[in-house]
Amino acid sequence: MRALPPITITPAILTSTTCAEPSAGEAAWSATTAYKNGDKVFSPTTHRLYEAVARKIANVTIASNGVVTWAGHGLVADTPVVFSTTGALPSAIAAGTTYYVLADTANTFKVAASAGGSPLSGSGTQSGSHTVATTANLGQNPATTGDSWWTDIGPTSRWAMFDLLRNTGTTTASPLTVSLTPGQRVDSIGVVGIVADTVSVTVTVAGATVYTASANLLNRPTSGWYDYFFGAFRYRQEFARFDLPPYTNAVITITLTRANGPVTCGGVVLGTSVYLGATQHQAESDALNFSKIDRDDFGTAALVPRRSVPRTVQTLRCRKTDVDRVLQLRDDLNAVPALWSGLDDQESGYFAALLIVGVYKRFTINMDQPDDALISLELEEV
Repeated sequence: MRALPPITITPAILTSTTCAEPSAGEAAWSATTAYKNGDKVFSPTTHRLYEAVARKIANVTIASNGVVTWAGHGLVADTPVVFSTTGALPSAIAAGTTYYVLADTANTFKVAASAGGSPLSGSGTQSGSHTVATTANLGQNPATTGDSWWTDIGPTSRWAMFDLLRNTGTTTASPLTVSLTPGQRVDSIGVVGIVADTVSVTVTVAGATVYTASANLLNRPTSGWYDYFFGAFRYRQEFARFDLPPYTNAVITITLTRANGPVTCGGVVLGTSVYLGATQHQAESDALNFSKIDRDDFGTAALVPRRSVPRTVQTLRCRKTDVDRVLQLRDDLNAVPALWSGLDDQESGYFAALLIVGVYKRFTINMDQPDDALISLELEEV
């Protein structure tokens, strides 16, 4: 069993990729554009997608000179707003009409009938409770203004392969080529959630290739001659290597290819692995099923398919001299996703069942033996 804590991939490490950003349907955010409910934008600083919230609403007071008081409103000039009331608004302001903010102070503002127009002065008798709502996210940067204006819906396609906390992946036309310069020693790599015919990893140092590994992911499991000729093909979705040469100036290139259709990479984990011990017999592969299965009084089933979360339960034999290092790893990976591999041999039929990108739910060390410890490990995918 090996644990691979991931290093953080930043723009400085991700030196190039054939997956463009923004990709189709991902418009870059602009401070001068008004976004409607449901509009999606891409932030070049966070590499994430955001969906516009319908509107931001607050109860306000309106002075007789048309000054609107809204504490900490955060509205910039020319933001469109709409008023409503339970009684009567000042005579110059009509409910349901779009007006435009004239920036004043952090807690007050006036409005105009058009962007950059003259301020409206309220007059007449007011009554009831007034409410103002913005109709757009004009000037509100999704990377800094938070969920009052935008909903974070996940990473952009280019960066989805590095977001281990979400069930997302990078999808693009074949081939997908990713070049990384970690700038530190790494000796292991894991690629999961793959839809491709082949995967290869190459390590170069000063332009010279020092390591290469590849795998054919298109597989037809056979148990006889009929399966050999007529059985369905499936894709192996995982690839891991724990023998990368640990150069500090290495360039690591990952390439996924597919003859027909786009390729997908669900996750890339890169770092220095820690050997925990030998996986013992009776390891278990299971799944937490979140599908909904209900039956009525007549036994008719109502089925709502939902995600199943893979989990494993394993017992490891660890050398006594390695226990201190394992204790440190347990602290480091507290609620931190990592790649966990029960086997090093990717050709083993058990390899995929014991490979998880996830967190530990149970990590118990039994020190009953004089020279070896037994580790009980329960893992769940994120």
